[in-house]
Amino acid sequence: MSLSSSEWFSRNGIECSRVNATGSRFPRHLHDEYVICANLSGREEIWLDGKVSDVFAGQVTIYNPSAIQSSLFSNDPVSFISIHLPQVILSEMFGTTAAPALREGVFHDARLFQAITEFNQAARTGDELLLEQQLLWLCGELLDDKESAEQGEVQIIEQVKQFLGEHLHEKPQLDALAQRAGLSKYHLVRRFTQLTGLPPLQYHMQLRLQQARELLRRRVHPQEAALQLGFYDQSHFINAFRKVMGTTPRHYAQQIASAQYKLPIA
Repeated sequence: MSLSSSEWFSRNGIECSRVNATGSRFPRHLHDEYVICANLSGREEIWLDGKVSDVFAGQVTIYNPSAIQSSLFSNDPVSFISIHLPQVILSEMFGTTAAPALREGVFHDARLFQAITEFNQAARTGDELLLEQQLLWLCGELLDDKESAEQGEVQIIEQVKQFLGEHLHEKPQLDALAQRAGLSKYHLVRRFTQLTGLPPLQYHMQLRLQQARELLRRRVHPQEAALQLGFYDQSHFINAFRKVMGTTPRHYAQQIASAQYKLPIA
């Protein structure tokens, strides 16, 4: 039996934790903030509002402030990420004096699961711009509003996409993008993600990497390609490229130049 937090840290008043547990439990307890969890492995049995539910890998759990809850962990290793979201953040986000009540319990929600894990990852990097965007994305998914974007908003998002494509060498600022779109930052991130599958900053990164491939095909040196696209940190460029292509920019360029179109992983 074991239960431990492998990490627990705070960013801008939002606490993030990762818990690993085997054959153990959390007794009934409560939190004064929202607790949003993404289960990564194993099986957890939760008690919430008098009901017992199983939580498996790939599922999310949502607890409102002051909700009485408990957890029982299976003998197989269980691991999950938790985001502890203060009430004031959602009340300010939604423009209400009282904190809104979220849907509560266990859910299959791939987009929310991704939003939780990527917010946790952004919080570890300390990148304030990325962290702000991921928080807006997370809060948008928590609304559980399946309303589709109006046609006018589709056109606005297309204009934002065009702007991002024309400014590949600059890191976009959410304030400027929202002002250009005539939307709030929250609304921009939410609608952009709904319509493209990626938040604006990640979408912009994919455009930059796409252009990097084109430059490398034209025999531009990897370092020069990185500089043209605003990657002043070479390791950042290499890691981002490898994550998408499975190989480094230099190795990709070498293989293209030698006309070997099967790209073995370096």
